[in-house]
Amino acid sequence: MERPETLLEVALEAAAAGARYLLEGYGRPLEVSLKGAIDLVTQHNLGSEKIIRKIITRKFPGHSILAEEGGLSGQPSPYRWYVDPLDGTTNYTRSHPFFAVSVACCLMVPGRPPRPLAGVVMAPVLREAYWAVEGGGARRSQDVPGRGEIEERVKVSETGDPGDAFINTGCPYDVRSRPGEIVDPLARMLPSVRALRRAGCSSLDLAYVAAGRADGYWEHGVKPWDVAAGCLLVAEAGGKLSDVSGNPYVLESSDNLLAANPSLHGPLLSIVS
Repeated sequence: MERPETLLEVALEAAAAGARYLLEGYGRPLEVSLKGAIDLVTQHNLGSEKIIRKIITRKFPGHSILAEEGGLSGQPSPYRWYVDPLDGTTNYTRSHPFFAVSVACCLMVPGRPPRPLAGVVMAPVLREAYWAVEGGGARRSQDVPGRGEIEERVKVSETGDPGDAFINTGCPYDVRSRPGEIVDPLARMLPSVRALRRAGCSSLDLAYVAAGRADGYWEHGVKPWDVAAGCLLVAEAGGKLSDVSGNPYVLESSDNLLAANPSLHGPLLSIVS
């Protein structure tokens, strides 16, 4: 079995390389095209993914990779990498800083859900990164102007009352085909919590739950490359994960996700389900 720490080293290297590439295009004219009604892709999605794939394949040529733009590649393997080379593409095209690179490696055992072993979420413009290994907790680092780099272990918040809660959410790209499914829980949540945010980057939404910056998060239409790293961050920070019906969240199978600290998970579930 691969050591999770070794997997993490490669995930950090790959995410950092992708993030550097994204910074080169940030705030500059982009070639933007549609791959769905409101789903955008740029040359930097593709370029970042190519860089990340190359690093992972060089280090682990026998592993498979499932990435947003290029799909599944590699030989059948007990290890699968989930890569979102640019989570928050719409933000990126508008020079909005809330976007990230997400890289995670999971153990694939026949008949069992993918098991995240290592994961990284890196937000280059915000100068912050989040990472975790199975059983090793979750950490974050941030380069703060005037203070330098801060690194710390993170944990979920202790907020138990929805009325005091800060909640993140998102909308799937097919929202126009199922507005009621998305809007109805949103309408119930809005008057039930202190603050509700929709920032357009699910990997960072989950990282913020792990760090206690947000108390919970839910979204329909999530993809495994969006949330694989973030789910590990939340779990290692002491949080709880499920789908919006209360069943275990399963990468590649579940269409929706609810993540929160353990005290708040039940109350949020009753609102969104």
